[in-house]
Amino acid sequence: MAKAGRKRKIGVKRYPNGRPYQEPENIKATCIDARVRQFGISKAMADTELAGYAIGRMALAGEFGADYTPAITAVYEYVTATADYMRIKWPMQPMPKAMDYMAGRGSSLAPEPSLKSVERIEKRFEGMQAKLAPLRSNYRMYFHDAAYHDRLSDEFAREAVKVCIARLMR
Repeated sequence: MAKAGRKRKIGVKRYPNGRPYQEPENIKATCIDARVRQFGISKAMADTELAGYAIGRMALAGEFGADYTPAITAVYEYVTATADYMRIKWPMQPMPKAMDYMAGRGSSLAPEPSLKSVERIEKRFEGMQAKLAPLRSNYRMYFHDAAYHDRLSDEFAREAVKVCIARLMR
């Protein structure tokens, strides 16, 4: 019986599972080319870590000014505070296939948090929410979608993200 698909090229280096081997530089180049195509940014910008998510691309475009580090730090603080809070309040995430922000922070093997750490996490999250409370609810929703779920829909959402970041940096 014949195998399905096209015939294998002779002399091509392969992984143990049979897939052709691809140099890591080629994989990165493919990713960079895709970012250039999808988002219309330069190759130099596409090679940075910030080009991998919506708010990072806003920073690269200069929407937070020349020094975007405080804005990115504020977003990171919001995302980590939200992720920590969700971990203690809702252990089962609403979207199990979504990005796991806690994966690189060692929380998957962490023991149950102590009462002190739960209070600290709650206080940190509530402080972030208190800073955003005076803003309209749709601003907060757009910001959460962009920061936590990496969804940035339109110009209104971009404006909402800028307003919320300015509020968090106070």
